[in-house]
Amino acid sequence: MTSFVSGPTTYEQVRWAATSFRGEADDAAYADARNPGFRDALMGQDNGAAVANLARLLNSCGSHVSDDQVPGIAAAIQRAAPVLQSLAASALEFDDLRCATLDIIETAFENIASADGVGPSTASRILAILNPRLFVLWDSAIRDAYFPNDEPNGATYGQFLSVMRMAALAIVSDARAQHGIEDPAGRLSQDLGLNPPSSLASFIDEYNCLTLTRDAARRPAATTAQERYG
Repeated sequence: MTSFVSGPTTYEQVRWAATSFRGEADDAAYADARNPGFRDALMGQDNGAAVANLARLLNSCGSHVSDDQVPGIAAAIQRAAPVLQSLAASALEFDDLRCATLDIIETAFENIASADGVGPSTASRILAILNPRLFVLWDSAIRDAYFPNDEPNGATYGQFLSVMRMAALAIVSDARAQHGIEDPAGRLSQDLGLNPPSSLASFIDEYNCLTLTRDAARRPAATTAQERYG
C-alpha cells in the first residue's frame, strides 16, 4: 500500500482551507447535517423521512441517489447503527485507531456501502454525517491521491482514516507549539462563527476537498499563510 500524500500537517493549512470553504455550496448544503438532531434521526428506528432528506443532501453534493433507493439506505444505516454506536464518542485526533477499532470501521463502511446506489464516496459521506468527529470524505480524487492502487473497500478506508489521524495529530501538535492553541477545531469554529462547532475531521475534509477534489488551490506555504492571517 503506497501513500503519495499525507494530508495537512499545520494549523495554518486547515485555517486557510476552512476560511476558503466558507460560502461554498457544500458549506450551505451541510448546514443541516451539522445538527446533532439530524444525525439522531438518521440512526433511529423510524429513519425513512430523515434518510429522504439525507438523499437530497447527498445529491446536492454530487451523489446520485434515487427515491427508490432511499429505503435500502435507511435499512443499511440501521444495520450499521450498533457498530456506529460503539464509535459515538470517538474523534479522529483523540482515538488510537487500533486493529479492533479498524475492524469496526470496516464493518460500518461495508454495511453502508451494501445499499443499492451507495458507492465508496457516498458511503464515506454518510459516515461523515453520522459521526463528523471521526469519519472523513473519501471520494475518487482523494482515493487516487492517497491509495491509488488499492480496492475502495472498508479495509482501505480504515487505513485512509489512520493516515488522516496522523494528520490530525500533527495539526494539534503544531497548533499547540506554534500558536498556543489547545483545541484547533474549537478555535476555528469560534473564529468562523460555526454553531454547532465543526470538528477537526471536518476541517481536514475541507482541506482535502479544496486541494485534491477541486484542485481549487495549492497547499499554501507557511509564509503565505502567516502573511494572510497576520
